Amino acid sequence: MSGVRVIELESSREPDYSAFLQDHPAPLITYSLRYRDMLCELLGCEPHYAIAVADERIVGILPLMSFLGKFGRVLNSLPYFGSNGGALATEPGVRRQLNRWYEEQMERGGVVASTVIGNPLLGADEDLASDLTDFRIGHVTTLPGGEAEDKIRALIEGSARRNIAKAERSGVRVSVENDNFTDLEALHRDSMLAIGGQVKEPRFFAAVPRHFRPDVDFKLYLARIDGEPAAALLVFYCGRTADYYVPAAGPAYRDVQPMAAILYRALTDAANAGLTYWNWGGSWPSQESLQRFKRKWSGQPRQYRYATTLRDPSLLRRDKETLLRAYPGFFVVPFSSLEGG
Repeated sequence: MSGVRVIELESSREPDYSAFLQDHPAPLITYSLRYRDMLCELLGCEPHYAIAVADERIVGILPLMSFLGKFGRVLNSLPYFGSNGGALATEPGVRRQLNRWYEEQMERGGVVASTVIGNPLLGADEDLASDLTDFRIGHVTTLPGGEAEDKIRALIEGSARRNIAKAERSGVRVSVENDNFTDLEALHRDSMLAIGGQVKEPRFFAAVPRHFRPDVDFKLYLARIDGEPAAALLVFYCGRTADYYVPAAGPAYRDVQPMAAILYRALTDAANAGLTYWNWGGSWPSQESLQRFKRKWSGQPRQYRYATTLRDPSLLRRDKETLLRAYPGFFVVPFSSLEGG
């Protein structure tokens, strides 16, 4: 597309950026400026967000974060538990121009590695070159239009319907409790420790209600049994997409399927609100049971990649723990590429 300028986002254009994102057909909360501000608080990183402008109209965006660590500067689009990023555009050829801007950023300020984490709502970005590539399997459910309660039941697999019925028979009650991050944090910690997963720090749970608007940017669902919290789910919203962001089920209650009750309510709410997509987030190719879980809720697989450009090959001689300490929250290189495997 001719006549397009790619420039760094200034505060005066932030409302235009947000309006572009809300209107784009493939938005995710990770692109939002509220998410940007939360990342800056949690990670101490520096934002470099690009906009592509044609006739003073934004036709593309690319969010980028920078962190200066022990071995040099690392760029991510985007950091923090695999946050999706990369270029979004509404006109042909604009993603290519945004990718050229991204390549220029890698030539500045001692960048040693840079990674773009793809958007599962989009096809592969063929214009984005990389030295190292890692893959994840995203899953996306296309939501039915209005009056969705019965449509959701018809959309999901029989095993999911049976799980919902079991939760109902067990007396599970689901409500929206947007101020109850205390129970979400406790359930998340217990569920992650039970499976050996990575626990989000308490600062995250304190930051979300400061940066995001309840019922607009997020809903916090709680499932209770006899008044006791059994499971929780934080759902983010952006444009026409709902993001399944922090699921947490208390290990003692998993047999009565409280998360199934939450998902049925949350999917129905999202569909009734006119949203198009439910994004389940990424899974490792080896996480087959997690992928089966997402598929039974009608999540359709969409592979996306981590595209890494390596400027300093000596990083491959570091070990995993050293890189994690040097660049907290940032993706540096695929650990499978390290010389120690």
